[in-house]
Amino acid sequence: MLKPSTIKGHYWDIQVPANVPVIEARYDRKKDWKLDPRGYFLIKIDRGKGLIRVAFCTFPDNVMQAEITGINALDIVNTLILEDMVSTLQHAADLGVELYKAELGLKHGFEYVQDQALTVSPEGGI
Repeated sequence: MLKPSTIKGHYWDIQVPANVPVIEARYDRKKDWKLDPRGYFLIKIDRGKGLIRVAFCTFPDNVMQAEITGINALDIVNTLILEDMVSTLQHAADLGVELYKAELGLKHGFEYVQDQALTVSPEGGI
């Protein structure tokens, strides 16, 4: 029988009950994905300016409403949320992942293509 335990945290110690559930992650990128009614984003790296550029577009008219620029994923995704451009948690989470990939591409010279996996070659590049 498992006993309760404690994890030493940075700010607080976390109590872990013996019967805490373990949930296996599951997500089907095609079946489970839902379009955010506010719109969608196009993400690219501008190496010349050292920026991540994000275009906010509305659907179904496909009109660019704003461009957001920055150098790190956290600042950009929180700006998108604060500007009320994102209405679903799923979309916010997906943007965070995608923007972090763009940030890694910008910082380390990797090629970034939206919605494609970053793969690192044995030589250190992509």
